[in-house]
Amino acid sequence: MQKLPEYTNLGWQHPMWELLRIYRSMGGALRQRDAWLDALLKDHACTFPGDEAPPVSVEKGTADSLGDYIDASEKQFGECFSRLRREDEATAYCRQLGVELTRTRTKSKDHHQSPKALVGSVTFTAAELCQAHGVGIDPNPQNRCVWTDSGRLHVSARRLDGAIPSLVNPTMVWEIKEYWGGTGGGSKMSDAVYECQLVGREIREFEDSGHTSVVHVVFIDGEIQWSTRKSDFARFIDLANQGLIDNLVIGREVEADWSLILEAHLQSRSSGVLD
Repeated sequence: MQKLPEYTNLGWQHPMWELLRIYRSMGGALRQRDAWLDALLKDHACTFPGDEAPPVSVEKGTADSLGDYIDASEKQFGECFSRLRREDEATAYCRQLGVELTRTRTKSKDHHQSPKALVGSVTFTAAELCQAHGVGIDPNPQNRCVWTDSGRLHVSARRLDGAIPSLVNPTMVWEIKEYWGGTGGGSKMSDAVYECQLVGREIREFEDSGHTSVVHVVFIDGEIQWSTRKSDFARFIDLANQGLIDNLVIGREVEADWSLILEAHLQSRSSGVLD
């Protein structure tokens, strides 16, 4: 996904992102959201829907940035969503790579046994490139990541899906959120957004304390299920534009962009200048 640099450059702590969270939290009530935004742009005061708390003053530039971002992200949404794949497309790419697919097994025989197609292709590409560069990789971490740079300690909030070069002081980590099947998605997809937000926010906070940068990559796929959770999909785009996700790789982008992202990072490691 190509970020919108004019908004990423605001910085991940800019108050515009907090206003955006209020806007997104109004869910499907489009008329309510539009009314709230119109009032914000007119009065430069933030109200809290459903609460009697007094409005909070907002700088005109911040309010205007929110209005402009919402317009820009709506256009960006369509482009991003079109890159999601169907299950057969994802599994076909794995076969093309020669990846042996595993599946997420459940106790219920009626439940769709989803292939780990995105996991397979991401891991295959990462392992090959890391081997070519002589760099270590943990493609299936069974523990949390730990950073100990300059005497500071940070432990990842959860177990991640990949780390380079290892779980100790990784310079790149990734999370994979793939959902397949012919039924609608569920609350687990909202949870996926919050999980990635938590990991990204803690990484940024740790970097701000003086730690060397860590590249946070998130992969998402599954056209049918994400089509029923478009509000959650939009939040992933927001997290990338905010800078809490460094690289959001959507659907078929894994087939072309992942190797480029990883190659650039490995090159920066070998030169001693991390991206």
